[in-house]
Amino acid sequence: MANPIRFFAIGLSLLAAEMLHAQIDIVKAAREANPTLVLRQVQGSATQKKLLLDTLRRCDWFAVSEGAKDPDFIVTARYDSVASGMVSLQVSSSKRGTMSLQARGPSGDSKLSTYRVVDQLLHNLFHVPGICQSRIAFAVGGRGNLKEIYTCRFDGSEARRLTHNGSISTEPSWGSKGRYLVYTLYQHNTTSIVLMDMLRNRQRRLSHFRGLNAGADLSPDGQWIALSLSKDRRVDLYLLPLQGSAPRQLTRNYAVESSPTWSPRGARLCFVSDQAGKPQLFLMSARGGTPTRLLRERDEAVSPDWSPVSNHICFSTRVGGHYAVAVVDMNNSTRQRKIVTTAAGDWESPSWAPDGRHIVCSRGLRGRRELYQVDTWHGRMIPITRNGDHSLPSWSPLLGNP
Repeated sequence: MANPIRFFAIGLSLLAAEMLHAQIDIVKAAREANPTLVLRQVQGSATQKKLLLDTLRRCDWFAVSEGAKDPDFIVTARYDSVASGMVSLQVSSSKRGTMSLQARGPSGDSKLSTYRVVDQLLHNLFHVPGICQSRIAFAVGGRGNLKEIYTCRFDGSEARRLTHNGSISTEPSWGSKGRYLVYTLYQHNTTSIVLMDMLRNRQRRLSHFRGLNAGADLSPDGQWIALSLSKDRRVDLYLLPLQGSAPRQLTRNYAVESSPTWSPRGARLCFVSDQAGKPQLFLMSARGGTPTRLLRERDEAVSPDWSPVSNHICFSTRVGGHYAVAVVDMNNSTRQRKIVTTAAGDWESPSWAPDGRHIVCSRGLRGRRELYQVDTWHGRMIPITRNGDHSLPSWSPLLGNP
């Protein structure tokens, strides 16, 4: 007699394989052109419908339309009462069948419940962390060249000031879990690295050595920061444990090393060094050793950021007298850079979104600097901030469950 458990297991395997192929097809289509999505019906207010439409468009994984023929996805939504704070989606696809999603926000907070349900949709369809619940930290310039650190939602809303130092607070960088943020503080003719606990709203100085303390980045396990110090009158890379002990020196030469960023598993660092005559990107083991060049292009390359999701490095490179943002696929041994910003202006300080596809960076144009979301697949650019001096952004990991 045939074993029913064996046939059941085979059936599950075939179903899983079919779903995997459907997911691969969807992601492949998104790389070529975003899949079409039609929002067929929304049970809720006009404000809630607009919020859902704006969020679906802003996440930039769909070509959203209200009347496309043969769309890849058809969505209907229902917002429950203000007291429940619940939003429900029904998502229909010829390849995936029907999917039901629900999310709840605090009472009356349709925005948070909408962000949560769209993040669920991105996670289920594309197997990436969503970006809607994340936040962006950045520096805001003020009078007398002073700077303070702010955060905002991924769409630029709900800006919140984090620092009140009355000096230069700059170079924010999130930890992998989103609880901690480090930044560089220039105050009283000294520099230091400050750790901010975002849950407890507390700050403490991690590094306050004589000379330069700058460009800190938290390791994926949250145990170390990589930073630049000038303890020996030379700017070298160091590792400093968060729990307090002597820093470990990684580089020892007369070049200037800066802007370290960790590999997804924390085994390597990418950083900037001018040992080749102009700023270029280098790789080295987090345990130390001999650095190697990442690229062989002659153009200046600065401000790298390494995505833990896509294993790509984004950076700013000087091309034709202006800065553009480029990416390198670290999964590809050829390591050819791809320029992803072609519009006018200086595009600087890129930082990966949680989805490993989009970045935030600053665009300097006509005396102003604003933040933009850039799609590294298709080059679409969406403004995040307006009418200010906004720079040095850092995109947090997903701050909520998908």
